[in-house]
Amino acid sequence: MRDLNPLQDSFIRLDQAEQLRQRKELDRAQSICESLLRDHPDYMAALHTLGLIFGDKGNYEQALNCLVRAVMLNPRSWNSLTALSGVYLKLKAPEMATQALEQARAIRPQDSTVLVTLGEIYREEREYELAQNAFRHALALAPDLEPAISGLGWVSSYLGQNAEAATLFESLVKRGLSSVNTLLALIGLPASVVSIDLLAEMDKLIRDQSEEEAEFSNSAAFVRAKALADLGRHAEAWQQLAPANRELFLAKEKELAHESKRRGTILRVLRTSAIKAVNDNEQKRISLFILGPSRSGKTTMEALVAALDGVKRGYENPSVENAIRRTFQTAGLLTSRYFEMLPLQLYPLCREIYLEELGRRANSAKVFTSTHPARIYDAALMMTVFPNVRFIFVKRKLEDILFRMYQQKYQTEYVYSYNLLAARDYVIWYYEMTDMLAHKLPDFVRVIHYEDMVADPAAALRTAADLCCLPMTDKPLPVIGDDRGCAEPYRQFMTAELGN
Repeated sequence: MRDLNPLQDSFIRLDQAEQLRQRKELDRAQSICESLLRDHPDYMAALHTLGLIFGDKGNYEQALNCLVRAVMLNPRSWNSLTALSGVYLKLKAPEMATQALEQARAIRPQDSTVLVTLGEIYREEREYELAQNAFRHALALAPDLEPAISGLGWVSSYLGQNAEAATLFESLVKRGLSSVNTLLALIGLPASVVSIDLLAEMDKLIRDQSEEEAEFSNSAAFVRAKALADLGRHAEAWQQLAPANRELFLAKEKELAHESKRRGTILRVLRTSAIKAVNDNEQKRISLFILGPSRSGKTTMEALVAALDGVKRGYENPSVENAIRRTFQTAGLLTSRYFEMLPLQLYPLCREIYLEELGRRANSAKVFTSTHPARIYDAALMMTVFPNVRFIFVKRKLEDILFRMYQQKYQTEYVYSYNLLAARDYVIWYYEMTDMLAHKLPDFVRVIHYEDMVADPAAALRTAADLCCLPMTDKPLPVIGDDRGCAEPYRQFMTAELGN
């Protein structure tokens, strides 16, 4: 029996670490695992748990190290492979995530956690319909699985299925599984589909120990601001919004100088450059970029365009970014996401990589859409390097777009959105780029105003159909919302902030 004591002791200690991890007492859990590994360096289960702990802490490099070592010790551990896939995804390596998950699925094809990770991979890649199927499959196997419910809620919101998204997120709240991220998801949905009292839920919410207090308080302010706005309490909403945005802007302001300089350079180059569009009769598929600043109505326009036969929605897919990055890497250069830094001699390689990515995503579709607003920086180069590129630019009334950006807490980027002056400069620059591209490329560019699209969706869709040489549909068009004039109750506050 004495020989079994180390086995029993290590198992009991590891179980204690896992219990602590689930209670978010991560430092204590980490200490136990590290102690176990000092005594038993090849303790695969301790490496697995330590990897999960580092993942919970957001230390994905360390999580990767632990989980790779765990999989080295046991290549048949489907749960370590699944966790490793999730870490790869956090590190922006979706192809590696897919490879690891394929190994896990081969071992446990019907496991709900594997399916959730698959859904997250598809979600990251903007393959929302596939993500939705994966999350639903996971819930069919484990109806109460929180990550599957949350994942399905987010994907449903991206697909415009707002009522289903609200039901899913509210189910978490009613089960006592609410979080500030769940409430942020709910404020992003139309008030008409949300049935719970968001202010009351926010007041009841207790910060998780793994959340930083400042981040929690900041997110809570955005939740309260939107809830107050929906109740018509606009002055109180602004009192929440202004300091929350100021805090985020001050923390990220240094990023703005580099971005502003790049914007100026891109605009100057466009003014003096001639653009020759590439058309390829053999490569007949059209890349349709529906662009505009965040909150301008791009997704609404894309939903309309998807009503045409032969169109596949790509959402904010990373195809162009992937092609640029992989071209730098294949050539043995430092990795960059800036198209303008790519040497001319590498353009054919970039085109080849992009077309491969486009074919994989578009399948048999004649037109594949993309709505990532950052593609404005690359518009002229995309037209020059990639075949059969078309653009629809969506403009919106300045005050409305500024307010909607200011009301939104973004996960990444968009630092200018947290300051109305910086946001105004960005939108004005974006519209200058839009007008110049429309002037230089009249056969390949169309400009649509959000207000006109809402007033006459069929006319907006007909413009897109003509641009892409597709027949106009006679099917009923999707119902689109009407967000015109949203800034009106905040005009006095915005005027004071903008100084005019």
